[in-house]
Amino acid sequence: MQPGGYTIAARLERLPWTSFHTRLLVLLSIGEFFELYDLFVGGFAVVPISHYYGISLASAIYYTIALLFLGAFVGAIAFTLIGDAWGRRSALLFNLALMSLAYLATPFAPDPLTLGLLRFLAGLGVGPEALIVLDIMISEFFPAKFRGRALATAYTISWTAPLVVAALAYFLVPRTILGLQGWQWLFIIGGLGVLLFLPYRFLIPESPRWLEVKGRAAEADKIVSKMEETARRERGELPEPPQVEVVRSERIPIGELFSREYRRRTIMLWIFEFLQTGVYYGFASLAPSVLYVKGFTIVRTLEYTMMIYASYFISSVISIFVIDSVKFDRKWQVALVALLMGVVGLAFGLSTTPAQVVATGFMFGLLSNIFSNAFHQYGAELYPTRIRAFADGVQYSLSRLGNYVWLSVLPLVLTAYGPLAMYMVVFAMAVAVFLDVGILGPRASQMALERLSR
Repeated sequence: MQPGGYTIAARLERLPWTSFHTRLLVLLSIGEFFELYDLFVGGFAVVPISHYYGISLASAIYYTIALLFLGAFVGAIAFTLIGDAWGRRSALLFNLALMSLAYLATPFAPDPLTLGLLRFLAGLGVGPEALIVLDIMISEFFPAKFRGRALATAYTISWTAPLVVAALAYFLVPRTILGLQGWQWLFIIGGLGVLLFLPYRFLIPESPRWLEVKGRAAEADKIVSKMEETARRERGELPEPPQVEVVRSERIPIGELFSREYRRRTIMLWIFEFLQTGVYYGFASLAPSVLYVKGFTIVRTLEYTMMIYASYFISSVISIFVIDSVKFDRKWQVALVALLMGVVGLAFGLSTTPAQVVATGFMFGLLSNIFSNAFHQYGAELYPTRIRAFADGVQYSLSRLGNYVWLSVLPLVLTAYGPLAMYMVVFAMAVAVFLDVGILGPRASQMALERLSR
């Protein structure tokens, strides 16, 4: 217990928005930009990579995208264990360095197997990036009253990445510059995230909530005292902290996730995370390949995809205004929007003309980040701090395993049976997600983190 008898969590919950929150949000958003860049760049690179190495489109998708997510599956478990044991910031720094260095080496892979290995290594860093960078860090630094809006704002900033990737691909992929093909430059640019290492090291503190539950009260107090000092200087006197109970950290067996207290939400999240990736990335990662299979040229594919991917940024802006809604709870933002994505995916699979492709693709992207921003916040707030990184890491790793499975299977369906058949599979997954979250998921919006995660 801290001075005045208040916990660190209680002192954090009373804080108004300050320059500290703004600086932290900007730094985390830039880091997430590079993670999202990596998740989208593969979709633009697979066709030129298939030509470069002389392999099939399905094989190029496997080596470039599916193996990235297999690495992300392993990384999400490994680095979130580090996040619980050694701290959120340590895990953040390590995965940022690994992701960026693997990125920089990818363009120089001499064969598809080496390319796949480097994409796997990049995935080790990508796996926990969104989970640690935004979901957990924002959940633990920002009060409930603007936590959801902070997350949506951060994702909105970082969700300029798909549009940036699309624009770069449009101008670079058809060209060779300094002896390197355009797809190679896309990966080199993505590796520039390594430049964030020093700012992260010196400008982002360790999570005070994590320090508190680890029994490192003095370190936590020092960080929060600086935050309170900034708040008083910028916003005046602070209100009394609310009552927030904190449970000490302890070694948690995975079986506790299935205890009576957490069983229902664990089952819901595990099913959800495995299936939602097929819905989301069945479009996000495969849209350029789908357009290519539909018969559009590479240039037209890049042009249409660039227009479609502008919707991701707009979608994230919209989510800022709905993510904390009490009437439209995050539970239903996740469930209902997933179902709509499945329906629009079918329309995209049926589309044949440029106007139909762009309209249905734009609508899918417009729904995507209302869904994504809501479920990232939703998943991060359903467990207490003492096991949050571990619990979220396990269920989040299942999403990456789902990525690997679905991005290995869906391209085979695409090349064998066509876009409509592939999006029929996606629609079935969307229906399953709707039923899973709708039946098993708890309500969440505008509840204090410690209360919600009991």
